[in-house]
Amino acid sequence: MTNQYSLDDLVYFLDHTRKKGLMPAATAQALAVASRNVLGVLDNEEQDNIAGIDIDAAIKRFTNKRAKDFNPASLRVYGSRVRRAIELFEQWKGNPAEFSVKTRNSSPRRTLTKLRQNFGENDEPNVPPTDLQNSASPPGTFQSSCPVGPGRVITLTHIPEDLTSNEAAKLANFVKMLAVDSKHND
Repeated sequence: MTNQYSLDDLVYFLDHTRKKGLMPAATAQALAVASRNVLGVLDNEEQDNIAGIDIDAAIKRFTNKRAKDFNPASLRVYGSRVRRAIELFEQWKGNPAEFSVKTRNSSPRRTLTKLRQNFGENDEPNVPPTDLQNSASPPGTFQSSCPVGPGRVITLTHIPEDLTSNEAAKLANFVKMLAVDSKHND
């Protein structure tokens, strides 16, 4: 087995683990999106052998290049996801038969408790319906939820795996257009 691997190999691995149920689909998707974004700043030669790059330097390049597109917390999350993706890929390459991913068990009660901690004890979060949470996204897409305030959670579905910054900006502008300014509701 060679120690050389490409960005395409890493993304293929993440897709493979998602399809085979070796990793939760949302986890595999998040790791793949972060890997494509962060390692996408590398030139073609570097992308052909990501095992030979300094991952911290690559993350710093991504941060410097894309700082205007992401908040600092998101940049840190992307960096940690890329490190995790590479770590899991190397584990899988080392012993595919014994590969497994440890995941957190987020029971509905635990999730509700966490939302209450974020929004206050008496606020009842508007959790998306169970059928939406458990429904599979079409191939090439995923869904994500975002708490936006006390008792308010927005779920986006059918988000393309390869959503670009320009497309995300258009979506953000669309959502801004939907907002009702509270000063007009007096």
